[in-house]
Amino acid sequence: MKVLVIGAGIAGLSAAYHLAQAGIEAMVLEARDRIGGRVWTDRDFADIPVEFGAELIHGRSPEVNTWRWVEQLGLRTWRWNKLDDSMIRTEEGDWLTMGDARAASAELDITRSWDLGDAPAARKDEDLGSYLRRIGFSEKQLRYVRRSFANAEGESMDQLNAAAHAHLFNDSDGGDDYSDYRILDGYDSYYERLADGLDIRLNLAVREIDWADDVKLCAENGVDFEADAAVITLPLGVLQSDRVRFSPPLPQEKREALSGLKMGPVMKLVYLFAEPLLDSSIGAIYARGNPPMWWSPSLGRAEGATVWTGFVTGDYAREMLALGERGALQKGLDTLREEIGDPSLRFVKARWVNWPDDPFALGGYSVCLPGHYDAREKLAVATPPLYWAGEATAPHHLTAMVHGAYFTGRRAAREIMESM
Repeated sequence: MKVLVIGAGIAGLSAAYHLAQAGIEAMVLEARDRIGGRVWTDRDFADIPVEFGAELIHGRSPEVNTWRWVEQLGLRTWRWNKLDDSMIRTEEGDWLTMGDARAASAELDITRSWDLGDAPAARKDEDLGSYLRRIGFSEKQLRYVRRSFANAEGESMDQLNAAAHAHLFNDSDGGDDYSDYRILDGYDSYYERLADGLDIRLNLAVREIDWADDVKLCAENGVDFEADAAVITLPLGVLQSDRVRFSPPLPQEKREALSGLKMGPVMKLVYLFAEPLLDSSIGAIYARGNPPMWWSPSLGRAEGATVWTGFVTGDYAREMLALGERGALQKGLDTLREEIGDPSLRFVKARWVNWPDDPFALGGYSVCLPGHYDAREKLAVATPPLYWAGEATAPHHLTAMVHGAYFTGRRAAREIMESM
């Protein structure tokens, strides 16, 4: 049996890896000139690996399969303790550690702990903002949610299906399972090892997929491929753009699934500064301006050049898009100057990582729209000879995460094995 895997992101590499482990011939076709997809480690920007795409390992639960590779490869990690090494500009204008701010404000604390007590469950047709208002959140709390939770989830609150985030409610981010971790050796240390030995063809953008019987693919350069089956790991934005034509057209359920999801606008503004900006124990900032979220992969560096990354999604990202690259980088610098109280701050160099304009992604990661709670599950259903993987096909609690993409690739590979 021969399988074609479309996309060399984490989902595609996972599918090909598990197929190869089972002795099934798999070829990966990738439109870019590199592997990794929306995980992209840069080693030229600074003297440390800088992540232009996915950056963190979220948690240490058994489902976070990335740890298997981290431990197997002996990679170094750093734990982001969100309670102790983050600063926040409160709605009142105070500049406090997250721990002190939470202790001083029960309103803020609940937007971080998500301990909603006996609050009623969210409805599947309800957006996050409406749900939080229904259970009594104040406008000040909603501004905190917009700055932190919603920005991290990839879209504005009115675009987020509240029930799809129910797994996060009543969980405390103070426990180790809810911490984030950075691979100090770079995420590429992981995904390059995952790709080791696989048959990967770069610079091959698939434009047509004929799946009437077996699978016949036509790439942009006119090269054709045939196989018994294919794993589709194209990002949601590409699937929704019709840049890839399916013949016959995808079934109605797949089209409904695609209409119930949205590719969130996600971007990063990455700056290199000649010296550290804050105490070396401070690794993140929750700002009132745009970007609202900052972190530093240079945590612990007491001297020398340091990197800070601003992270924006939703309406924050749309504001940046309207400014263009130069304006967005200036906007980010102005916000950072205000937060740390240094109006003369200058950067050595900066990079705008604009995922919405990336032709092979067209956004950062998927969000489930209100009223479409089952969209991810529908998109994941196999339609032999096509099998579906990628972050958008992951269960709600695994989306927007590298280990979630890996999970979907493994699932698609197992579906193919079972079909044999």
